[in-house]
Amino acid sequence: LMNELPRERLILALGAIAACEGMIERTIEYTKERMAFGKPISSLQNTRFVLADLHAQVVVNRAYGEQCIDQYDRNELTATNASIAKLTTTELQGVVADKCLQLFGGYGYMQEYPISRDYVDARIQRIYGGTSEIMKEIISREIIGR
Repeated sequence: LMNELPRERLILALGAIAACEGMIERTIEYTKERMAFGKPISSLQNTRFVLADLHAQVVVNRAYGEQCIDQYDRNELTATNASIAKLTTTELQGVVADKCLQLFGGYGYMQEYPISRDYVDARIQRIYGGTSEIMKEIISREIIGR
């Protein structure tokens, strides 16, 4: 079981990135349609900056995830690297869900909008497969020692 934990955590990390990409994509589409002050909210600087920042963070985390995939394929993925991937991506998933829901405004809480479910789903990601605190403990043992 312990030998499979890095693979499980890598899978969870990749799922978190895919979820982030989906939330951002849906939010971009929504902001192009939602009007405020006589124009789409996608034209507002705050909206554009929030989405740009989230996109940049996802791109960086995807690159690390792909690096971990390469390590896994070579049978070199360490528990620490898998923990870093799971920690950063699942924490990011929570941030993306929160910020995207904010751009939906009150509609974000309506179950008819997928972002509502995305928000709920993002929270569990930081728990199963090892909590974020456990990931930090694994990482700290590697960099500091026991």
